[in-house]
Parts: sequence; structure tokens; C-alpha cells
Amino acid sequence: MIAMINGYGYSSNTYVILDKDIIVVDPGSEESFDKLMDELEFITNKVDYIINTHCHYDHSSANYLLEEIFDCPTIIHDNEVNHLKRGDEVTVSWLFGKRLKAPKEIVPLSEVEIDFLKFVHTPGHTYGSISIIYEDKVLTGDTLFSNSVGRWDLPTGNLEELKSSILKLERLIYENNIKEVLPGHGEVGNRKSLEIAKALLGLR
Repeated sequence: MIAMINGYGYSSNTYVILDKDIIVVDPGSEESFDKLMDELEFITNKVDYIINTHCHYDHSSANYLLEEIFDCPTIIHDNEVNHLKRGDEVTVSWLFGKRLKAPKEIVPLSEVEIDFLKFVHTPGHTYGSISIIYEDKVLTGDTLFSNSVGRWDLPTGNLEELKSSILKLERLIYENNIKEVLPGHGEVGNRKSLEIAKALLGLR
């Protein structure tokens, strides 16, 4: 099952996947960490992995705090490992007037296999953005929202890649009989979210 913790302020939504391993997807911003823990303690008392859908500060700056408590590694697409380590401009911490502190253990996605998850590279918002398929749900980070799409004007963003990623998600959503879109911000979406995204990007 998946438990959703709504983002507070500018922090991303956080998703807790409860399966053979306990996985926290996008712990969000360090400024909202106390609120995250207030909810997380009612869901689980252990975390095996952190996964970031991309390296942006509002999704990843609480990684190191969660790591300190649960001694769990952070998994992120290979393209963004070094950006997360450095906390550089690609993390857009400057948008929030902050500096990102990296977790100690960062594992490239290519070195990971979690048999109950399917990872999909969906660049466009950033060049290392991923989506995650679990059962009849897809976690889309900031690629696809319930009624919009992510920005492509930040470092490593690319409009044409975003368009391709939306079309890839459309194919995968129908192939895998996905019912719910779990975005990085805002409310849960569904297949209608794809139609909205395609219209916004001139794909229909």
C-alpha cells in the first residue's frame, strides 16, 4: 500500500510505500521535516530506502534528516547523483534562499533493483526525473500533476523531453492499467490528468 503525506508550504508531497521494504519517496524540504515526522510516526517505525523523483530542494532537502534517524540510503537517477551530492544550482535551492545539505549515502538508480517497483526515466522537468509504478498507481514527481505539468525552464529542464515523457507515461498508464497519478505537489490525479497535460503541451 501507499500512504500519502501532503506537502506543507512549498514542500513536495511525500509517499510511503509499505511493502517488503519500506520506502519514502520525496521526503520534501527540511523546513517541513518536523511535520513529516509527526505523520510518519503513525505510518511506520522503519525506513529502508529514500527515493527522490528528482533532486530539487523541495523534494530532497529532508533526505539527510531522515537518513540520520533511519540509517537509510537515498536512491536517485544517475544523472542527478552529483548534483545532489554538491547541492548545486540544479537542485534549485537558490529559489528558496537555501543551501541543500546532502545525505551521506547516495545510490545511483542503475545500481538498484526493487522487484515490486518499476522505474521509468521521465526527463523534462529535470534531466534525471523519474516516475515510479507501484501496483495500479504511478508516482510522477513534478513531471505530471493532476491538472498541469511541471516547469521546464529550470536547469536541465527541456520542453521537448517533457512532451516525450508525457507520451511515454500515457503508454505506460494504459499498458499497466494505472488508476491513480500521485504527483509531487497537489491532489491525486487519474487518466484525465494525461488529457489535460497533452492539451497544455499541444499534443492532442
